[in-house]
Amino acid sequence: MAKENHIFQTISWVIFGIEMIFILIVPIVTYLHPKDPTVIPDNVFKMILSFYFLLIVVIFQVLTFFAIKYMKNTKWTIVLIIMGFVHDPLYLIPAIGELLLHLRNENSYGHI
Repeated sequence: MAKENHIFQTISWVIFGIEMIFILIVPIVTYLHPKDPTVIPDNVFKMILSFYFLLIVVIFQVLTFFAIKYMKNTKWTIVLIIMGFVHDPLYLIPAIGELLLHLRNENSYGHI
């Protein structure tokens, strides 16, 4: 495969890695900062809401992981575009680039 076939997937993995670092670092920093009022949920509703938010972020990350892993398939590229609109707009750049590459090389990828 040519190098241009992997560049958009590599860009997506870099964005994914930076996003994972932020997802892991932000809770640690807020936990270590003792005067932050958002560290400890003061009622049950906030705790349930934070668990739902965490669950949604985990679902988005798993879906994005598989979309990047199988980016050569046009359906997963479209899933990555949707994740770019819903979750992180930075994913739109490599996803649209990969979709354009699919369109340009439709003989090797098949038609959309």
